[in-house]
Amino acid sequence: MLVAVRDDRMAQADACRVIAIIGVILIHTAAPMFYSYRSIGLGDFLIANGLDAVARVSVPLFIMLSGALLLGRDVDDRYLSTIRRVTKVALPLLFWSLVYYSWVTYWGGGKFSIVSGVEQAFQGPVMYHLWFVYMIIGLYVILPILQVISVKMLKSDSFSIYVLLVWFLVNSVTIYYPVVLVNNLVLLGFFKWAGYFLLGFYIHRSERCRAIGVWFSAIVFILASLATFFISWWLNSRSPVPSETAFEYLSPNVLIASVAAFNMIMKVKISDHWRSPLAYLSGLTFPVYFMHLLVIELIKGGMFGFTVSFQSMSALPSILLLAILTVVLSFLLSAMARFIPFANRVVG
Repeated sequence: MLVAVRDDRMAQADACRVIAIIGVILIHTAAPMFYSYRSIGLGDFLIANGLDAVARVSVPLFIMLSGALLLGRDVDDRYLSTIRRVTKVALPLLFWSLVYYSWVTYWGGGKFSIVSGVEQAFQGPVMYHLWFVYMIIGLYVILPILQVISVKMLKSDSFSIYVLLVWFLVNSVTIYYPVVLVNNLVLLGFFKWAGYFLLGFYIHRSERCRAIGVWFSAIVFILASLATFFISWWLNSRSPVPSETAFEYLSPNVLIASVAAFNMIMKVKISDHWRSPLAYLSGLTFPVYFMHLLVIELIKGGMFGFTVSFQSMSALPSILLLAILTVVLSFLLSAMARFIPFANRVVG
């Protein structure tokens, strides 16, 4: 049985956003060392691999949180709100696409053109991390459909389990064990990211999930993250090129770790003096997501008056230092942008 919850802001939701954005930044600061695994020592690779494995839950956390907060409502008057959500995301996406397009063309020796930048943005992500924003827009577009499904899930546990089980078998299990029958049935991609949307809603509303404690979730998260670490290590030891199969967001190991992390975060008691800071930082995570890759490159290029070099430090301090600096500078720049009138509509 699913139960109703209050629709007010929760400190756990704010904490989830902040943790998720830090995880995204950690993934992108560890990535260069992970991809260089054939040219670095095993110890450095394992550190990058371990940090990446722990942080892999970040993107699913964002999606599950959105599902938990948005689903379970009637759809009669939700079409206009869906359009508003798409517009609210699309404008910053266009702005940052132009920013990254100008950055890429400048360093590539090309000529910047707004028209070309807009055309590129309509064709696909200008910078690789922007895929997430396109995916979110897609989820918003089908939100009224997902609302109908979620309302049905509120009324029937068996329907909830059926939907989530089919999604898991089609999208998750097939990552390690491709099944030709799934292709022949044209089921591959069934809901895909929307499944995380529905899963977050189910975890947040299900009485069964409410019975699962924080410590149990923490243990499952640790074990699933260790599984990601060892599977990735094993696959890369057998591959001539970097393998991210174990890091796939829909892989069983990442999915289980994400479910455990989400359930744990949404149940942790947060003291009152943390609520306001978390709420403030949570409100900045959207622009931080957009700009953090640019901040990473600016730090590496010494544009802030200092730099972090993977050559001068070992893996752990260099990755963590770069991640911390990126988090701090991205939040500071996002906070400063809030003082510019209407900047939040453009910057995020």
